[in-house]
Amino acid sequence: MKSLCRLFTLSGLLLFSVPVLAASEEAVERNNVGARLLEQGKADAGIAEFQRALSLDPKYFPARLNLAYAYERADRIEDAMEAYREAINFQPQNFFAHNNLGVLYDKKGLHDAAVREFEIAVAIEPDNAMALKNLETAKKNQAAIKSRQAKILQAEREAQAKPNSPQASYNLARVYAFYGEKELAYEWLANALKQGYRDIGYLKSDPALNSIREERDFQLLLRPYSP
Repeated sequence: MKSLCRLFTLSGLLLFSVPVLAASEEAVERNNVGARLLEQGKADAGIAEFQRALSLDPKYFPARLNLAYAYERADRIEDAMEAYREAINFQPQNFFAHNNLGVLYDKKGLHDAAVREFEIAVAIEPDNAMALKNLETAKKNQAAIKSRQAKILQAEREAQAKPNSPQASYNLARVYAFYGEKELAYEWLANALKQGYRDIGYLKSDPALNSIREERDFQLLLRPYSP
């Protein structure tokens, strides 16, 4: 699936690094130190500074956004998502928080949630090209997942309805293989062969099996049935 355009640029988040809601000078300074550390690639140290800024002034919003971004830079995705959700609680109409949270949701495969966040972001900034692109891509990812689920379910139901059919077992195996479910693909391919599936020529060239065809387990599975 396509990756999303990202709006995690530090400069965008630091547009808010000015005194906000009577933030203390020390909170502002800690936030700015954290930003400089992030620019140097020191995400953990930056996180500590943003946390200090928030301990000094929990309402200082720039530090809250920057903390979420720093978590993402440190590959602490769950923490980043929670930090963006907290930011949204403070400022429900903040474009950056909704857009960036949508990117992380999509990265985690939570496509319905991603679409919701991008729809809110676009409602806040209707002409923002990146948010519009993110929403379009998230909807495509959402549709792709639903199509995948529907095709797997259809093949599973066919195999359940025809438990002794080698063709039904083979069809389920190829669907699993196509979507990268290798263990299940091998299980159902073995079932199909045991049940009498013998179109070995097609099996060896079926594009749906490309994900497993070059693997040793695939060759071993076919060996007893190959001429």
